[in-house]
Amino acid sequence: MAGKQQKSYPLRLEEDLSQWVKERAKDGDRSINAELVRIVRKAKEEEEQKKAA
Repeated sequence: MAGKQQKSYPLRLEEDLSQWVKERAKDGDRSINAELVRIVRKAKEEEEQKKAA
């Protein structure tokens, strides 16, 4: 992401979702932010693939 400006976005999650993300981040040795970006990016790619099909 070098050279790209990132926007801060406050996010409120229900406790169960928050815990799930924290566990995934820990298991993947990533920050919570990096895990959320990974999850959103994967969802976006899947949506784009469905539209292209």
